[in-house]
Amino acid sequence: MYFRFLLRFKCLSLRLLGFYFVAFCLPAMADNPKILIYGDSLSAVYGVSRQQGWPTLLQNKLNVKNNHYQVVNASISGETSSGGLSRLPATLAKFKPNIVILALGANDGLRGLPIQEMTHNLNSMISLSEKSNAKVLLLGMKIPPNYGTKYSTKFSQTFSDLSQQHKINLVPFMLQNVATIPNLNQDDGIHPNALAQPLILDNIWPELHGILEQN
Repeated sequence: MYFRFLLRFKCLSLRLLGFYFVAFCLPAMADNPKILIYGDSLSAVYGVSRQQGWPTLLQNKLNVKNNHYQVVNASISGETSSGGLSRLPATLAKFKPNIVILALGANDGLRGLPIQEMTHNLNSMISLSEKSNAKVLLLGMKIPPNYGTKYSTKFSQTFSDLSQQHKINLVPFMLQNVATIPNLNQDDGIHPNALAQPLILDNIWPELHGILEQN
């Protein structure tokens, strides 16, 4: 087992068995209110430099607007909703976020995992976040139709159903205007490249801004 620790801005990055765990503050301002980004490789910006990724672009946008929120990215490449649920209590206790951007489920879909299980996990994570007094922004995801129309439709509908159930803000599709566009994705056709990162933030910002305006 290989561990590599990188201390930067008083926060931590960890690479473990090929999975990249991001837990960094942009920049480190311990007393500021926090936005926790909690997702998979799409939020850990796999294959893209941290400086170019949408979480850093979000922090830059907040700074320009003199908004004192601190962005904390606790995303893991390869993470499923089950893995996310297992580590969420400790993550919430550590960072005490005011807002949680929940961006999990894509790997459940790509692996064809039961939607009922994903729904339970996402539902539990939303409830845990709300119990910790954090507002939740849910990032929706879609999967290719080759998984079957019934599965694909039910998968994407899950995010809408959860947002209505909990009365939380929803970005219907995190990768709107990015997915399936060759020049906006890496060679694997799955992970967005650097050019796509501002577009991802454009998809997220309106709903996030609505939450910020309420605080």
